[in-house]
Amino acid sequence: MKSDFEGVRSFLRYVDREAAIWAVALIVLALGNPESEFHFTIFWPYYVWGIQSPGHGLGHSISYLFRGDVISSFHTHVLGIPAVGIILWRITTLQIKQLMLHRSKQSWQT
Repeated sequence: MKSDFEGVRSFLRYVDREAAIWAVALIVLALGNPESEFHFTIFWPYYVWGIQSPGHGLGHSISYLFRGDVISSFHTHVLGIPAVGIILWRITTLQIKQLMLHRSKQSWQT
């Protein structure tokens, strides 16, 4: 008898890890509040000299886009809309590659 964990494990064989990380990141940004003043960055010049990173506002821009506010998305960061397209393209290509790899492994096993 299979346990629930084995079912999850067999499902995860079909999911690419990087694609899952990108998907979770987009979900977090979609659920986040773009009006929030919270600003997290690993751009160290911001902490030392107060210089904003080139990606400053990108997360807020993506959050606005998921709410359908394209104008605010564009005003917050010009590259927010293309970033979502690129990330979705990356998720799709990674997932297709993973599925093809799994399919080829199955054909060798039969």
